[in-house]
Amino acid sequence: MERYRLIMVNYLNSKPFEFGLINSTFTENLELKTATPAACAQNFMNGNAEIALLPVGALEDLKDYKIISDYCIGCDGEVRTVCIFSNEKIEDCTRLLLDNHSRTSFLLSQILIREYFRLDLPFSPLSIDQYIYQKGDAVLMIGDKVFEYENNFKYKYDLGVLWKEWTGLPFVFAVWVAKNDLDLAIEHKLNDAFKLGVEHLPEIIQAESSENLDLYYYYTHNIQYNLDEKKKKGLAHFLHLAAQILPSRSY
Repeated sequence: MERYRLIMVNYLNSKPFEFGLINSTFTENLELKTATPAACAQNFMNGNAEIALLPVGALEDLKDYKIISDYCIGCDGEVRTVCIFSNEKIEDCTRLLLDNHSRTSFLLSQILIREYFRLDLPFSPLSIDQYIYQKGDAVLMIGDKVFEYENNFKYKYDLGVLWKEWTGLPFVFAVWVAKNDLDLAIEHKLNDAFKLGVEHLPEIIQAESSENLDLYYYYTHNIQYNLDEKKKKGLAHFLHLAAQILPSRSY
């Protein structure tokens, strides 16, 4: 069987997918790599991977692709690891600094600031490793770094919660995509692998948790993996809203 290059995000929320791929019979046909969401999108667009777990904000730039699999990374309310933090109430902040690892959260933050909070905050990309706090900052953080930095701020605005309150819909952060010519049999094998991973959540929780970080609630309540019809509706609504601001983006 042909080998496939597969790239996926390297966050805790994707561990069930990684577990399933590594422990399935399909693994011998894969070259598996992990990267940040933005790097995953870049590798897929550059032809360095045939299959990828991508932030949905990157879909606008793709041409030869299709969404595959019955699985995604989504939420239906609190997501925990995609949040805006500040030491002032959001309406008193003077700028929005956006984690540059995922365009999805980058765009979602701008949409919610403008449409949900009705604010007009100037924004710019941020590398959290180089960030030095200034009064009036609202800071988007995504992924595992949230667990490390969340106690440094007074206010936390969970984007999954805000989206649900505003639209009544779940949110999809990342989907599996492939080139249009991917064999349907391969998609079935991927679904089987992802199903295996999700079924082994207790093992993954035990392996990834620590004395200072209990991930049971995160994996069983915050993150959802099934790409059902409600999530597809939420995804379509987000892509419609994002398309309205993409032409004017400055990043």
